[in-house]
Amino acid sequence: MGELASINIDPAVATAAADRAKQQGLTTADYVSQLLLRDLERQRGEKSILAYDCAEPESGFVLDREERESDVSYDDRSSHFSKLFR
Repeated sequence: MGELASINIDPAVATAAADRAKQQGLTTADYVSQLLLRDLERQRGEKSILAYDCAEPESGFVLDREERESDVSYDDRSSHFSKLFR
């Protein structure tokens, strides 16, 4: 870990991060640190699920089926999402 790199962040992304940090009672730096730590904990090739809180509880969320997705895979994903949005 000897090298440091600079990244450019789009102003809209920075504003969104600051807003999300404020919603969670965190500083922007703490929020971004959490995101980076989560990313570092993931294994190479591991998928993440991004869940946005814009849907109200019991809003009738319907999960889209992926192209060529098996019934087993769809039922598994559906089960996970239903647990998240109870």
